[in-house]
Amino acid sequence: MKESTGELLLEPVIGLEIHIHLLTRRKVFAPEGFAFGAQPNSYVSAVTLAHPGALPLTNLACVQQAIRLGLAIGCEINTRCFFDRKNYFYPDLPKGYQLTQDYAPICREGLVQAPLQDGTLQDFRIQRIHIEEDAGKLVHDLSDHHSLVDLNRAGVGLVEMVTHPDIHSPEAAGALLAEVRRLVRYLGVSDGNMEEGSLRCDANISLRPVGETRLGVRTEVKNINSISFVVKALQYEIARQTAALRRGETLQRETRTWDAAREVTLPMRDKESADDYRYFPEPDLLPLHIETSYLETVSAGLPRLPAARFQDYHQTLGLPVNEALTLAEDPAFSDFFEGMRPHTDAPRAAALWMLGPLRNYLHTSGTAIEDIPFSPQHLLELIHLVRNGEVNPQAAKDQLLPAMMAAPHTTARTLAQQLDLMSGTQGADLGVVMDEIMRLHPEELARFKAGKKGVESFFVGQMMRHFKGKANPQEISRIVTEKLRA
Repeated sequence: MKESTGELLLEPVIGLEIHIHLLTRRKVFAPEGFAFGAQPNSYVSAVTLAHPGALPLTNLACVQQAIRLGLAIGCEINTRCFFDRKNYFYPDLPKGYQLTQDYAPICREGLVQAPLQDGTLQDFRIQRIHIEEDAGKLVHDLSDHHSLVDLNRAGVGLVEMVTHPDIHSPEAAGALLAEVRRLVRYLGVSDGNMEEGSLRCDANISLRPVGETRLGVRTEVKNINSISFVVKALQYEIARQTAALRRGETLQRETRTWDAAREVTLPMRDKESADDYRYFPEPDLLPLHIETSYLETVSAGLPRLPAARFQDYHQTLGLPVNEALTLAEDPAFSDFFEGMRPHTDAPRAAALWMLGPLRNYLHTSGTAIEDIPFSPQHLLELIHLVRNGEVNPQAAKDQLLPAMMAAPHTTARTLAQQLDLMSGTQGADLGVVMDEIMRLHPEELARFKAGKKGVESFFVGQMMRHFKGKANPQEISRIVTEKLRA
């Protein structure tokens, strides 16, 4: 993406800092748990409140989750690392500093492959992943005179994934963030719920002349909790900064916030530098020592990742980009499909049935894919009944699928027989039936011959009525068209 400023052609340079809440039972350095939406200040302890003498203790599960994420994207794991204090005025962290990793992050130099809208995979370089604790939450709109503090989130374990500053379009940044959300869900590292703040993003952007290697003056947009908002915020910043440069203004390094209602960024403060934080090693926590054998065990247990599944679905099965992304989006949904693939010679038909009728049923019934009581092979039997013309597709969606939910251990064929859904065309000569229907309706036949092509649907309806709605619509349409146009 390039912007022209007079004779000067500019390119945006974007880097993301992605904050990912870790799925663990307790906070990263404190003993209590955390639940989104709980009563304010109900998940606190002496450690979180920074009572005198209360000491932090590293949650091993947070370390394991960070390692799992790092290995999945090919990071070098720092087998000896430690934590640092980041000193800053934190009204929502009682101890007045944040525990993080600055000098020795647990993961360095990885690569995330993310699908773009044209179906290609783009490589995004990850500079580092480090473990840190989250801050609490300030609430400004419940009092006219005070800001209220909710410390439930204070101390929740998260990792921060920092990209290299080599992303050049808002759309690419959005694609990366979407892939990271898929990735953490596949790995079980986080629920990736942006609405609840489990996944947040700080976006850094500057402009520079095309061909220039030095970075321009950087603006950071903080705490964006939606992929579409990240894209819009970056688009707005490109336009704002371009217009300022076009007017001959000098940009200032600053931190801004995204106003979703007005779809603009607004200034918050001047951007801090690392020196402002006065990092130094945390004296109350021992360094982490990670065994190589443990890393080998974790690597061996990693699942097939969403980018690889997307590429398979798009290129091997020939699904359009959006359909392939939808099939790969949710790990449980994709796993259900993967359970069918070894048992069918028509995986694309199975994929389309999952993306259409099954997905619609799950949505309208409020059922999660994890709650489906029958096996992937049972669903595959239903799909084969439809493909073979033995069950009407509409009947399969409206009657057979709900019946399988109620009787998950009964085969689809048995249920179809019990519900009298098996096709009435089995063994019938469709051509003979159509000849008889045309004989009985000479006026409609004459109208068709006179050019009224819409009459064709009348004959389809008559055929379906003859077979009491149990016929395959595609098969009926084929024979009707063939006979009328003979």
